This record gives sequence, structure tokens and C-alpha cells, in this order.
Amino acid sequence: MSEKSLLATPQCFGRNAYEAERRQICYLLLLRRDRIRRSLQVNLLAVIIFVQGVVIGYCFLHYRYYRTITFDELINYNIVIFAGLAAPETCASICEFFTSVNCYPVSWLAKDAYLGTIQVILQGLGQGFVSAGVPSVVNIIVQIVAFRLEGFYGLMLLACASQACTGWQATLAAYGAVANNALRMVHLTTINEMSHHRANTCAAVGTTQAHNGKVVAGQNAFFATTALLGALLADKRTKQGLNFTATVGQELSEFARAGLLAGIVFTMLFLANTLTSCIQMAKKVVAYCKENAEDTKPRSDKKFPATHIVPLKNLCAFAAIESFQLTFSPMCQTFAAPLVIGQLFGFKGLLMLVSGGNSVCFSLNMFLINSGQAWDAARKYVLFGMLKDKNGDIVGTDSQEYETLGIGEQIGGPLEDLTGPALNNFIKFVAVVSFVTSHMYDEFPNNTWQLGIAQVFIQFSLISFFKFGLAATVQAIDRFYRRRKEAIEYEEGTAMLREIEEMEKKLASKKVVEKEEADLQLV
Repeated sequence: MSEKSLLATPQCFGRNAYEAERRQICYLLLLRRDRIRRSLQVNLLAVIIFVQGVVIGYCFLHYRYYRTITFDELINYNIVIFAGLAAPETCASICEFFTSVNCYPVSWLAKDAYLGTIQVILQGLGQGFVSAGVPSVVNIIVQIVAFRLEGFYGLMLLACASQACTGWQATLAAYGAVANNALRMVHLTTINEMSHHRANTCAAVGTTQAHNGKVVAGQNAFFATTALLGALLADKRTKQGLNFTATVGQELSEFARAGLLAGIVFTMLFLANTLTSCIQMAKKVVAYCKENAEDTKPRSDKKFPATHIVPLKNLCAFAAIESFQLTFSPMCQTFAAPLVIGQLFGFKGLLMLVSGGNSVCFSLNMFLINSGQAWDAARKYVLFGMLKDKNGDIVGTDSQEYETLGIGEQIGGPLEDLTGPALNNFIKFVAVVSFVTSHMYDEFPNNTWQLGIAQVFIQFSLISFFKFGLAATVQAIDRFYRRRKEAIEYEEGTAMLREIEEMEKKLASKKVVEKEEADLQLV
């Protein structure tokens, strides 16, 4: 049935005509969303085919004319590159199944929302764990294939191939952010139903695309860190005069086990640091709005949207400065991880730090972004009128289920948009710092463990200062300059003139009010 005939045909899906019309609109929303999504997937497939075709032609050129590679290498290179191109999109499709409005996991979450907040949170976390396990299996298979075919060079090719479609995926993810912002602007500035419908369609596609972009970013970070780990091993072993290609595994010494555990510990500490920074930032914004109500409330002398321009400008300026201060602590913690572990447990511990941290960061990243997106999609499942009760009536936005899922959405927001994607930067930065500072670490920490202990105290002091002391220092400096400015204004008489002007304004407004009251009494 076409869209026009569907809109023209009277149908009864709920209690009244409004519910039937709403269900038709929601059906069209999902129909158009699927069509747009499939169109974008076809475009992405065309990019993958083009890249694979270029690789086939280039490898054949080197095999047939330059004679620099063998036929087996030609086949192996193309298999590895195809795996690198397909793996991110495969993981994105798997995660999309667990987080899309029209798929079963999201509908199960929405249908069980009547059981309460605890059920929603636990079920969302459980689905997040499952959705993180399947992409990890894909990574295991792909890396085994690449290493079996071409060894460390296969891992490098895998990392490079996974980056080939990054530009296109970044474009789609940016479209998701633009579509979500446009949705809010449309709902704030117009009451036209067709505009709302079109904005909802774009936002439904944009939410999926933004989520897929996060999944692909996590996949690329995993492959890139694996390649950096191989480069780190090759650089160190080559400087030692050893053949790094003969390395088939890491011996399970006490330092290797300690490094593996340290990778998990530093990852968890980074998660705690970013989450507490998010909470701290929220508190600061609330306190700023309360203390500066005149600067943050909408202007009464303007018409919308001009009423919100200056308040939003003030909020953005404040948030930019405060959030910039909160970035130093996680950054310092990331830089500290390889320095502490490399000197405390040696090069073997450092290898396991990067290797174990890479696996943990990827799995946690998939878990966090999928759980957050599942809660968001389950709430949209109710918003689009797709949830029905036992009698077949639509469960709307005024229901308890919608409010309960809103709690899950509030929990999942920081996990999906902040903590999960931040893990990609964390592990890549750890790998890069490990590679750059590899000359500082011995094979065994017999001569460097004292420096490692010193690094623990130094880095702990720096992280604590940036976490708590930096804000206090900035506030103290601000108070000093504010008192100095007030003293100068008092000496010059500027403060007195300002007080006189404020008193005159108050008297003038008081006279206006008294005149209006007198006019009302006369009437």
C-alpha cells in the first residue's frame, strides 16, 4: 500500500480517530526511515566496492607488472582489506539491531517498562552486554584471519582498511547530530504538523546514523590500537636486535599479569573520572543558572527565538570554560597510565596494558553506547505510538511507561554520548604515548621500579590538583581580581554612580507602577 493511499484510507487502530491518525503517521515515519537508511547503506556499499576495486587493481599491477608480490600475497591482501572494510559495517548493523525502534530488543524493553524503573535499567544493561559480545566475536574472527594470512603486516592492513570508509561514516554521523538539533528547532519554532513529521523522520534516521558512527569509531580505535601495539613491539624488538616477527605470544609472567590487570584498573578509573566530571559539570551549570538568573532567563523585550540568543550565549560561554577545565584530569590520567606501568612492571607489563586495555575499552564502549541508545529508542517506541496495552489501545506519552523509560534515557545519555566514545580516545592515547616513550622502559623493571613508584605519587598529585584544586585556584584568582576591581571602582567613584543609576531606575519603575494603579482605581 502506498503512502498516499494509507493516509487516505480510514483505519481504526485505537480508541478514536486521533489514535488511528497518529499510528498512520508513525507507520509512515518508520517506513520513510527505513527507506532513507537503506539508501545510505547502498551508498556506503558503493564506497566499499570502489575501495576494494582500487585495491584489487593496485595489487594486480604489482603482481603482474612490477613483480613485487606473489599471487598468494595478492589474494591475502585483498581478503584482509575486505575484512577491514566489512567488519565496522557488520558491527554497526549488529548494534543497530539491538538499538533500532523497529527491532525486537527495543520493543521488549518498551513492553516491559510497566514493571518499573529497576526492570528498565536491568534489562537495558543486559541487552547492552549481549550487544557488546557479538561485535567482539567479529573482531576475534577478523584479527585471527588477518594474522594467519599476513602476520603483523596483516594487522596493519586491517587497521588501514577499517579507516577507508571513516570519512563517509563521519559525514553520516554529523548528519545525525544536525538532524537531532533541527528536530528541536522545528518543535520549538513551529506548530505545523507536516514540518514536525518531516523533522521526526530526519531525526529517526539521524539518531541511528549517529549511533552507527560511534560504533564505527570504536571499531576503528580497536584496530588502530592493535596496529600501534604491533608497531610498539616491532620497534622495541628491532632495537634489541631481535626478530619481532618470531613473536607468537606473550609469556605469562608476573609482570604481564600485573600489566593486564592494570589495563582494566586504569580503564575503570578513567570511566569514573569522566562520569564524575559530567556530574560536576551539571552541578556547575545549575548553580550558575541560579546565581545568574537575569543572564540566563529568556528576554521579555524580544520575540522568540531572539529571546533565547543572549541567555544561550552566556550559558555556552560559561560551559565552554568550565568543561575545558575538567578535561585536564582525564588527560593527565591517560598520560600517566603508560608511564607508571612501563616503569613499574617493565616492557612486558606495558604490552599487556595496551593489549588488555584495548579489549576492555572496545567491549565497554559497545556496551555503554548500545545500552544508552536502547533506552532512547525504547522511549521513542512509545513516542511513535507503537506500544499497545492488552486491549490493543495505544500507550501514549502520558503513561507511566513513558516516564519510566525517561529515567533510563537520562542514565544512558552520559554513557552513550560521553563515557563510551571517550574510551576510544583513552586507549589510542595510551598506545601512542607507549610507542613514543618505549625507550624509557626496560624488559624487566629491576632498575626502574623506583621511578614507577615515584610516578604514582606524582601523577596522583597532578590528577587530584586538576580534578579538585584547579577550580578552586581559578575561583580564588577570580575573587582576587573582582575585589581589586571593586576597590578601584570605589576609589574612582564608579561604583557610587552605578548605585545611583540603579536607584533611579527603581524609582522610575515604581512611579510607572503607581501611575498604572492610580489609573485602574479611576476606571
